[in-house]
Amino acid sequence: ELGLSPEEWGGDTVFVNVSAKQNEGIDELLEMILLQAEVMELQANPDKLAVGHVVEARLDPGRGAVATVLVQEGTLRAGDAVICGQHYGKVRAMTNDHGDRIDAATPSIPVEIQGLSGVPMAGDDMMAVSHEKIAKQVSFHRAQKQRVRELAQSSRLTLEKYYEEIQAAPSKDLNLVIRGDVQGSVEALTEAIQKIESTEVKVSVVHSATGAI
Repeated sequence: ELGLSPEEWGGDTVFVNVSAKQNEGIDELLEMILLQAEVMELQANPDKLAVGHVVEARLDPGRGAVATVLVQEGTLRAGDAVICGQHYGKVRAMTNDHGDRIDAATPSIPVEIQGLSGVPMAGDDMMAVSHEKIAKQVSFHRAQKQRVRELAQSSRLTLEKYYEEIQAAPSKDLNLVIRGDVQGSVEALTEAIQKIESTEVKVSVVHSATGAI
C-alpha cells in the first residue's frame, strides 16, 4: 500500500528484522544504514553552524527544558546560541546517547541539550546562530506568528452561529488541561482527544504542556 517493496521481492527498500530486547539485528541494521549512506552519497559539512531537528523534548525538574536534537549539518558546540522552534537559548551542556558530557556534536550525532527558554515541539528545526540576541529576535518573531495563527483559527461567534447553537440540542463543555512528561506524549494525547466525535459533549483543550501538574 505504501510502495515499500523489499529487495527480496525485487524492490529497492531495505528490510531488517530488529529486536532491541533480544539484541538481534542491530549490527545488520547499522551495516545497512552505512551501505545506503555510501550508495546515496550522503554527505554533510561539519565546518559551519549546526542545523538539525528536535527528536524529543521534556521539562526536567532539575535541569529545566531539555531537548534531544539530531545534528544534520555543521557542528554544535557547548555555548552556541540556538533556536529550536519558538524557543531559544544558549547550550549550557550537552550529553550523548551514553549520558556522557561532550563539548561538540558533528553531523549524525544525537545529543541532549540544556539551556532553552522553553520546551520545543518534537520535529521543530534546530539552528545555531552567531549571537544569542539574534536567536531571541527570531524566537520572538516566530511566537508572534504562531499567536496570530491561533487567533485566526479560533472561530468568531456570529448571530447566525449563536442561533444555530440555541436550536441545536444542548451539549456539555468539557475543558481539559493536558500535562505530560515529554512533548511527544502531549501531542499524541491532544490529537487523540480532539479526534473523538460526540454530539453530547464538546471537548476543548484549553492548555497543553510538558512538566509536573
